[in-house]
Amino acid sequence: MTKTKITFCLLALLLGFSVLPGKINVYLRTERSYKTIETTVLDNRDYVCIDEINAIFNSVLKQEYTDHRVHLHLYSEQFIFLLDSSYYSFKNQVFNMHYPVLRKGDKVYLPGTFVLEHLPLHFSQEVEYKAGYLYVTRPRDRSVKRIVLDPGHGGKDPGAVGKKGTREKDINLAVCLKLKQLLERELGVTVLMTRSDDRFVSLGDRTRFANENKADLFVSVHTNASTKRSIKGMETYYLSAAVSSDARAVEALENDVVELYEGKGEKQKYDDLAFILSDLSQTEHLENSNNLAFFVQQNLVAGSKSEDRGVKQANFYVLRGAFMPSILIEMGFISNADEEALLANPKYQDRLARTIFEGIKRFKYRYDRIRNT
Repeated sequence: MTKTKITFCLLALLLGFSVLPGKINVYLRTERSYKTIETTVLDNRDYVCIDEINAIFNSVLKQEYTDHRVHLHLYSEQFIFLLDSSYYSFKNQVFNMHYPVLRKGDKVYLPGTFVLEHLPLHFSQEVEYKAGYLYVTRPRDRSVKRIVLDPGHGGKDPGAVGKKGTREKDINLAVCLKLKQLLERELGVTVLMTRSDDRFVSLGDRTRFANENKADLFVSVHTNASTKRSIKGMETYYLSAAVSSDARAVEALENDVVELYEGKGEKQKYDDLAFILSDLSQTEHLENSNNLAFFVQQNLVAGSKSEDRGVKQANFYVLRGAFMPSILIEMGFISNADEEALLANPKYQDRLARTIFEGIKRFKYRYDRIRNT
């Protein structure tokens, strides 16, 4: 054996796996097109990254790093795998792939036999392996792929201003830019922003932008203010008629920018739009907006240790007519001295972005699973 070969073998043994990609040829029946699933050699066996499976089958992966289970939702069914085990459950039965599920870094790998043998076994009408090709009838992908982030206020509209001069519009934009990076990097979704710099955008144009770009989610980010400087905490809203005095106060604060910066008489336009679109906005997406608000609020409070002011409903102009789950986040009170100092801190902004991201991620896992079922 040559010195080069000896060195290669030793490296392979030390690493425990080698990245020598092969491929599985796929024919998509509906699209009448050819694709490939890349394979990787791990422990001298062909493995497939679940990301490759998701790309072909429009399946949805759910995994928690504190749990050794991995959930794969495919063709309206659920597979539950156990890391480092060759067994999985499907329709309350246990199956053996003979080789274990592996996780390398943040990627989960299934034995190639799962794709070539087990999927055709479970879905004989949709998946068939013959003559070196995997024939697949791909289900429609209805998962969240595009999110519009809306940094509140901007340009001539500073939003609320703290006692030390901190401007809401700057905080909103800073957090949204950080959140955009997290969503794109860790969830692989497309993120569009109603504004990515300090410019004025009307409330109606923000929602119109989300609709025209066929967004799956709309998230408007704000900071709160009150004449009572002792008030603090976080709250998350979704669209409806304001039902409490606190909600009405926040609603008035956010909606008053219409008369201030868009011109007199513009409120009537929003009120007319609300009447025309109220049924669509409040019935089709109401429950999912509520769920999104709940997950974001829960993670915001847990991650920031801030006071929980709850999930609420209000009739925000910026949410009217949005044909997708939509929420408005109030990240704290810039009128409170302690919270103003926190909101102006870049590290705290990082934490806010991360906690909002975790809430959106939790919602996406659940929402994708339901929509693809």
